[in-house]
Amino acid sequence: MKKVLSILAGTILSVSAYSQAFWEYTSYAGAFAPSPANRWTDTWTNFDPQNAAYPSTTVNVTGDITTNTTWTASNVYYINNIFVYVDSAVTLTIEPGTVIRASGNGALIVNRHGNIMAQGTAAQPIVFTSNAPIGSRDYGDWGGLVICGAALNNLSTSPNALAEGGIGSLATRDGLHGGTDNADNSGVLQYVRIEYAGIPLGGANSELNGLSLYSVGSGTTIDHIQVSFSGDDSFEWFGGVVDCKNLVAFHGWDDDFDSDNGFSGRVQFAYSVRDSRYADQSSSNGFESDNDAAGSTRAPKTKAEFSNVTIIGPNWTGNPDTTNALYRRALHLRRNTGISVYNSIFTGYPSSGGGFYLDARKTSANYCLDTMEFCGNILAQMAPTRFFRLASSSDTLCITGTSAFTTIAMGDNNDTLNTTTELLLSTTFGNSLTDYDARPLALSPALNHSCWSWNTSFVGVEDEVEILGLSLYPNPTDGFTTLSFDAKDNGDVNIQIIDLTGKVVRTLNNITYETGKNSYTLDVQGLATGIYVVNINMGSTVNTQKLIVR
Repeated sequence: MKKVLSILAGTILSVSAYSQAFWEYTSYAGAFAPSPANRWTDTWTNFDPQNAAYPSTTVNVTGDITTNTTWTASNVYYINNIFVYVDSAVTLTIEPGTVIRASGNGALIVNRHGNIMAQGTAAQPIVFTSNAPIGSRDYGDWGGLVICGAALNNLSTSPNALAEGGIGSLATRDGLHGGTDNADNSGVLQYVRIEYAGIPLGGANSELNGLSLYSVGSGTTIDHIQVSFSGDDSFEWFGGVVDCKNLVAFHGWDDDFDSDNGFSGRVQFAYSVRDSRYADQSSSNGFESDNDAAGSTRAPKTKAEFSNVTIIGPNWTGNPDTTNALYRRALHLRRNTGISVYNSIFTGYPSSGGGFYLDARKTSANYCLDTMEFCGNILAQMAPTRFFRLASSSDTLCITGTSAFTTIAMGDNNDTLNTTTELLLSTTFGNSLTDYDARPLALSPALNHSCWSWNTSFVGVEDEVEILGLSLYPNPTDGFTTLSFDAKDNGDVNIQIIDLTGKVVRTLNNITYETGKNSYTLDVQGLATGIYVVNINMGSTVNTQKLIVR
């Protein structure tokens, strides 16, 4: 995906996900439209929950939800140090404006095939928060909100994988997740705040997060969610395909957005602001992502797509406090993950960690082979040699060190800036601890920066993918590579190999393909060592693959 191609070669770059109706077209990078447009965070968020005057509790929740139940805004519910399960085939409805307070190991767990209908509004958000009084609330005051679904994951124990933190099973009260129903519907979460949740439970690397999503299916609706002061990750996805929009991670302890175990949903418009003083013993990142704990090739692969994310790290310009040494990276992508990130802003991660970090050979191979992408992003306020980092040059399949990695990444319409100030956002992120305005100003480099600004023809159009399973192998190659794909009908294909100047260096025109599996051998002998783009033009659809010639 190279911007130079669309300009010099007249090529339309097609990424199939861009044409699906979930995505909202933006010409800008980051979570917010330019000033003076309203922010999607207005009215329903709270960036100072320590001083929120929540009413006293009126109803003690003392057991599981075993029949269809409604929690009303006229009551304040209290989950005191217990796990509360919403049983399978049961719906818990929570009215707009309802407050739920909790303490200790208190947690709400929606079992697989159970439902939560927590549909707040901008004027009346639903709030899950600490039961501590003003001035005494802290990270990890209670467990968190957990949703378990029946979609695919890559755990060997699926379809009865155990949710973390000891909540899975607990003598069959459930907390199990997984299955084969990617369209599974666990309900609705809209305009919901989750404050002071997130605790370690059940041993090392077994925690409850602010919001934990286990194998949640695409039938579930999740948007306008703020997780504040989580004692572990703010958001974590374990498998599943649920799509999410308008997420806020505020002053979390560990990672902001963590994806594992085959999560392959889509997330658009996400915002994070960190407090420089607090970080996790396991190291804190903006993004953390694994295929699984072992970095295996188990399917489905973690291949989530994120777009329009703004992450304000601990070292933003004007930060008055010393940064905790346990802060690491804006994006720590490891253990064979294949997630992609588009049109986003990352700033203020320390030189000890850096920006876009590819950890281990399999992960860098995914990037080289375009099974993961990083496009249209801006990295700011990190040491110059730390914007793009490799765990070790010896771990890479096709990148020969940091300099080569930087060259490749910058060719994908990514940019770097020395300071947060150069982003020209609406606030300089000074000493305020209550709110931050990350809208780009009139001259911000974030404007007209997204991958999608290259071509607007995909906006609002349902996916018209004509081919599946597109691959080039071997890749890298020094002689021949085989282009393979599955076609859903018959037709003709034109194939071009284009170098990074936009010059077409090889062509195969009017090649007939048939329904089913097709493969073609491409001769790249004589091409200079470097990176190329292969365009597969099938009528009105153009697909691209990155090709590396050794």
